[in-house]
Amino acid sequence: MRYPSILMVCGALTFMLAGCTTNEQVEPKEPTTQSSTVDEPETEPNEPTSDREDETVTESPSEEETSDESEQPTEPVEEEPVAPSQLIETDGVANLELDELILVNKKIALPADYQPSDLVEANIDFVDSTVGERRMLRKEAAQAIEGLMKGAKAAGIDLKGTSAFRSYAYQVNLFNAYVERDGKEQAMKYSAPPGHSEHQTGLAIDVSSASVNYQLTQSLGETVEGKWLADHAHEYGFIIRYQKAFEEETGYMYEPWHLRYIGIEHAKQVHALNQPYDRYIAEFVK
Repeated sequence: MRYPSILMVCGALTFMLAGCTTNEQVEPKEPTTQSSTVDEPETEPNEPTSDREDETVTESPSEEETSDESEQPTEPVEEEPVAPSQLIETDGVANLELDELILVNKKIALPADYQPSDLVEANIDFVDSTVGERRMLRKEAAQAIEGLMKGAKAAGIDLKGTSAFRSYAYQVNLFNAYVERDGKEQAMKYSAPPGHSEHQTGLAIDVSSASVNYQLTQSLGETVEGKWLADHAHEYGFIIRYQKAFEEETGYMYEPWHLRYIGIEHAKQVHALNQPYDRYIAEFVK
């Protein structure tokens, strides 16, 4: 009777084990449509992934590029032009860079070989004895005296030029002749030694009128023509260089006939200030 019991127990155990195995088994998953990259490990930080290909990645310049840029020569910086020296003179020699404002007097001289490069014959009436270079002025001054003469004629004023440019050599002969005639001390009051004459600048001209027989005389200042010059010369850029009130300061006697071109702006200021040009230019260039 025991055998059947054992067989029955074994059969029951076998049945129970088979049932447990069937209930706990997991069914396989179906393949998905997702990319296999889904299951790949994540990329390292800061490394671009396949879904960021459209983004711009800023790369640092290579060592070679950096070296090329650093070695490129820099363009030279243009220096500002240097303004001309405003000194009136150096060791008694006039500063030519002052151009039409150049100062020449008893203490300041021009170089012996100085002659303006832009001399032209002024298109005005001259006395018959004035010929050659003595009819010439620097271009700007020549144009200015032409304007003055036209203005004078329009006002009924008769004027003629008597002497414009004079070279150093010409002044040597002229000054020596005056010294021989009147002595050096007297000649120095109305004539400049060679190199010290404004006529050598090409910016000065002597004028006169028929009322004084075209002579260079102080009586010109009392004539209608002389008074017109004193009142209107500055309007054309000229000054009466040697005024009676400043004889001691300039070292020259009154010369109502001697016109010096300095430009309209400066001539108007000198006229308004009523001072000698020597003083005006000294204060102007400070």
